[in-house]
Amino acid sequence: MEWWYGSMLEGCIVLTAVGFLTFVIWSKVLSYNIKLENKKKIKQKQEELKARKKALEESLTVNGELLESSKKKILGLRVKELSERLRSGALSPTEVLQAFQSKALAVDKETNSVCDFILEALDIAKHLETIPENQRGPLFGIPISVKECFLVKGYDSTVGLASLLFSPSEQDCEFVKHLKDLHAIPFCITNVSQLCFTINTSNPIYGQTHNPHNLALSPGGSSGGEGALIGGGGSILGIGTDIGGSLRIPAHVNGICSLRPTNGRLYMSGMRTSVGVGNKAVMNGIYSVNGFLSSCTDGLELAMRAMLSKSENMAQEDWRVVPLGWREDLFARQKKLRVGWYDYDGIFPAASACKRAVHEVVKLLEDDGHEVVQWTPPMLPEMLDTFNKIIFADGGRHTLDILTNEILDDSIKELTYKYRCPSWLKTFLRPIIGMFSKTLAFFFTAGPFSGSEAWTHNATMDTLIYQFTRLWQDAGLDVLICPGMVYPAFPPEHGHWLSGSALPGISYTAVYNLVRCPVGAVTVTRQGEEDEDMTEELMRKDYMNRMVGKVARWADGCPVGVQVVGRHFQEETVLYAMKLIEQLKEASV
Repeated sequence: MEWWYGSMLEGCIVLTAVGFLTFVIWSKVLSYNIKLENKKKIKQKQEELKARKKALEESLTVNGELLESSKKKILGLRVKELSERLRSGALSPTEVLQAFQSKALAVDKETNSVCDFILEALDIAKHLETIPENQRGPLFGIPISVKECFLVKGYDSTVGLASLLFSPSEQDCEFVKHLKDLHAIPFCITNVSQLCFTINTSNPIYGQTHNPHNLALSPGGSSGGEGALIGGGGSILGIGTDIGGSLRIPAHVNGICSLRPTNGRLYMSGMRTSVGVGNKAVMNGIYSVNGFLSSCTDGLELAMRAMLSKSENMAQEDWRVVPLGWREDLFARQKKLRVGWYDYDGIFPAASACKRAVHEVVKLLEDDGHEVVQWTPPMLPEMLDTFNKIIFADGGRHTLDILTNEILDDSIKELTYKYRCPSWLKTFLRPIIGMFSKTLAFFFTAGPFSGSEAWTHNATMDTLIYQFTRLWQDAGLDVLICPGMVYPAFPPEHGHWLSGSALPGISYTAVYNLVRCPVGAVTVTRQGEEDEDMTEELMRKDYMNRMVGKVARWADGCPVGVQVVGRHFQEETVLYAMKLIEQLKEASV
C-alpha cells in the first residue's frame, strides 16, 4: 500500500509539473502569436498611411510644386485675419484647407507628426462654401488638427496600441462634433505618446515625432504631434489633452501657445484614455482635460470664445461641464494686473533659460505698470508627491492589463519595470536609489496603495487645493507666472521615467493638474549661449538635478516659455495675461 501511495504521489507531482509547464509554454506561444499578429497589423497600417499621404500629396501638387505662392500667402496670415477673410468670402474654406494640408505634409516629412489625414475634410470645406455669410459659425473654415486619442468617425484612435488598430470610431466625440457645428474643419490626426503617458511623443505604430526647431530633440508629449505640427507651421489650431502637462510641455518646447482649461470648462469626455468612453478603469481624482494649442494666443482666444458660446449645449452633452459662457469682463479688463511669480518650485531647480524667461516676463509687466510680487506656493513639493501617489495608486495593475501582448514603446516598457517590481524588492531598493536621488526613490516605490490609503491621499489633495486657493485669495493675485518646464527641448530618451528625466520634467506642470485650475503656456524667448549651466553644487544634491543640467545643454536656439496660472474658471483672465505678455514681448524686440 505504501508503495502504491508513493507512486500515486509521484505521479500527481509529475502530472502537476507537466501541466504547469504546458500551461506556461502554451501561454508564451499564445502571447508570441498575438504579438506577431500585432506587428503585422502595425506594418499594414504603416503601409496604408504611407500610400494615403502619397496620394494626398499628388492631388495637391500643382506643376510639380506642393507649396505654390498662393498657399504660402494663406499660411502667412495670423489666425484672426485668416478667420475674417474666410467669413467675408475673401478666401474659400477649400483653398485654406488645401494650403494647410500641403504644409502639414511638408512638416510631417521632417517631424513625423501626422498619423493620418481626414479625407472627408474636403467635403466639409465644400459644404461650408454653400452657407450664407450671415449664418457662418465663429470657426468658419478654420482647419483644426486633432490629437490621435480623440474619437473621430471612421478613423482609429489607438493611443499607440496595436490591439486598437482597424477599429475605427463609429461616431465623432462631442468635442469634434462641436467643432464641426462651429464650422471648423478637422483635417488631420496627430501623433501621441503610447497611452498618452510620457513626455516624449513616440509609439510602436506611428514612431518617433521630432521637434521642428531641432530634429534631434523631442516635441514633448503627450500632445507632441500637435506641438510639432503647429510649431512647424502645418496647423494653426489644434486640440489636445493634459493630465500632467501634455498641452503645456509641447507648447513650451515647440514655440507655440496652449491652454489647459479648468476641469469642466470644456468637454471632459471624448478621448480614449479619459472619462465618458466606457473605460473599465478610471483614475480617481485626477482627470485628463481637453484643451487647445495654437500658433499664437489669438487662436486660443478664438477657439475658447467659440466653444463657450455654446456652453449650455456642452453641459447638456457632458454632465461634467459647467454651463458657464465666455466672460468678456475678465478679458477686456481696464485695471492693471496683480501678478505673482516664482522660478523655483522647491523640488527641482529650473534650467537657466527657463528661469530667465520668467524674469523677462516679470520685467515686461513691471515696466508696463502692473503690480508684480514674488509668490511661491509653499505646498508645491507636497502637491507633486500627492499627484504621483494618485496617478500610480493602483501600482500599474490596470496599465499592465491594457499592455498585455502589446508591442511596447521604450519609455512605457521602462515604466512596466516599476510596475512589475515586487514590493519587497522596492523596499530593499529605496534606500539604495535614495543615495543618488530621493525624488526618484519615492517615485519608484510609489504604489500600489490600499483603498484606505487612496482615501487618505484624496483627502490630502482636497486639503492642498483649499490651502492653495485660500493663500492665492489672501495674496490678491490675478495670475501667477512660473517656468514652462524645468528645462527647454530635450532628447527623446530623456522622456523616460526611470533612466530619463520625465520626473523633473513634469514638476512645474503636474501640480496644477492636481489643483485643476486653468494654465496657459506662452513662448517668450530662446535658449542662448548666455544661459549658464547648473552649478555642480546643485547637481550633486540629486541625480535628477544632474539630468536637468545635462538636458539643458542640447537646446541652444530652441524656444522657451512660461506658464500663466489662473483662478478656477477664469480662463479669460489667463488669456488676457498671455496676450499681454505676447504683445509686450513683440513690442520689445
